[in-house]
Amino acid sequence: MANIEMIDEKEAMRMLKVSSRATIWKYTEHHNFPKPIRTHPKQYLRSAVEEWILNGGINQKSF
Repeated sequence: MANIEMIDEKEAMRMLKVSSRATIWKYTEHHNFPKPIRTHPKQYLRSAVEEWILNGGINQKSF
């Protein structure tokens, strides 16, 4: 079974080197950033965030 690791919104922001929650929202709306798995408190799948970064982040092709 795969190791499913969740990270909180602050950790996702650290990984992306951003300081605003609004920036994460913009990335989700316009740049295909993964949506949170849980919404309160917000938690993201670490592997999905890492994959998004490795695929070019905001510079990847839009879908």
